[in-house]
Amino acid sequence: MVIGLYILFAVIVGGLGIYLLMHQQGFLGISAQQAKHPARWFGWLFTIDAVLLLISTFLTNGAALPGGLFVIIATLLTTVLAIVVVRLLFK
Repeated sequence: MVIGLYILFAVIVGGLGIYLLMHQQGFLGISAQQAKHPARWFGWLFTIDAVLLLISTFLTNGAALPGGLFVIIATLLTTVLAIVVVRLLFK
């Protein structure tokens, strides 16, 4: 059950990372010039986090601590991305 949740979370986080990498020309109403850096950085960070979560899940057979750390990192990255997007939108 835990392995399935980690895989689902990795797919969602990886999808978000790939979406950001593919939409560097402006996303969420932010101009292309402003969106380029956050989209590239967060896209790579989310994608790497998802891959590491998958690797950790299969190497540790779904142990709570290693996978949970990558879930916490993804949650923090999402919060920071939200703050960056809000700052760019209301600048």
